[in-house]
Amino acid sequence: MQIAVVGAGIVGASIAYHLARRGARVHLFDEGLAPAAGVTGKAFGWVNLINGEPTANYGNYRIWREAISEYQRLKVALPEALRHARSGSLVWHATAAETQALVQEHQAAGAAVELVDAKTVAWWEPELREVPECAAFSPDDLALDPTLLTQTFVHAAIAFGAQADFDQKIISLETSDGRITGVRTAEQAVSADVVVLATGTSIDTLISPFGLAIGVESSPAVLLQYSCDRPFLNHILRGPDLEVRQRPDHSLLSAASCRGDSEENGPVAIGHRVLDVMRRKLALPDGVELQRAVIGYRPVFADGFPRLGFLPGADGIYVAVAHPGIILAPLLGRLAMEEIIEGQRSTLVPGFSVGAFPGS
Repeated sequence: MQIAVVGAGIVGASIAYHLARRGARVHLFDEGLAPAAGVTGKAFGWVNLINGEPTANYGNYRIWREAISEYQRLKVALPEALRHARSGSLVWHATAAETQALVQEHQAAGAAVELVDAKTVAWWEPELREVPECAAFSPDDLALDPTLLTQTFVHAAIAFGAQADFDQKIISLETSDGRITGVRTAEQAVSADVVVLATGTSIDTLISPFGLAIGVESSPAVLLQYSCDRPFLNHILRGPDLEVRQRPDHSLLSAASCRGDSEENGPVAIGHRVLDVMRRKLALPDGVELQRAVIGYRPVFADGFPRLGFLPGADGIYVAVAHPGIILAPLLGRLAMEEIIEGQRSTLVPGFSVGAFPGS
């Protein structure tokens, strides 16, 4: 089976890897110059359950929980993918009661989350100036480099025989007798039995000629990177006004919401405000400065669920859209492979049904 995968972010790269590993002939395309050129390269890189909502959205929480298990399988199948990942996060709310309720909610849902006291938090994170009374410790969380993981998926797919073309914008999807037959770039037309679209917020642009739209929305977020010359954090930390982790090269990453497009709410201004917060809450080493502030546009749906499956009314198009893609990509890659190659449809992740397209 010949399959074209459009989009070499982490979701598309995972699908390409799983398909190629299963024996499909895969051709991966991306308009960027390298893997993870879009929103994936602007992601914080936190694989976790602790930010899920087991009570408010248990269906989505089930997906996240299965996705965390998929990372354990990935460690065995592709160990180089996680060679620089670090484990564990500490999360707390404004009051001890809120933090305790968070832990109880996740424990009731079966998550391996522990409540740790202030003494433990201070012992684990001695550079934390404002130590909370207690915190949720999520030991199975991972801090990883999304770009490195995406590159690993692509390289592994190529090792299994896939072809990857970058700086290749898909102009249109080719059709014959009502069925998708491939993709067209400015330079070539490539035949395919199935076209997988993993292009995030731009998917509707590619399927609009068929009178379709899946209703994907754009949710902007800011990724901030700061220089740092020594290790001083041991976990991902998330508290009121604080979300930070340290990379293997010692630089710091933080994430923040976008509040508008004015200069005072631009990414650089946000980056400086976050740095002020970190200086207040952490004993930062000397020389920590803002290096990078970028906006990533995350693909989301109103119900909070990802989407995965063939499109009704467009025979041969398979769509994969997910936020948080970093958490879900390994799982979605396997599920997509099972459906496309083996015909096994999982009920875990919502697909598409006739009449479910706002733009049709």
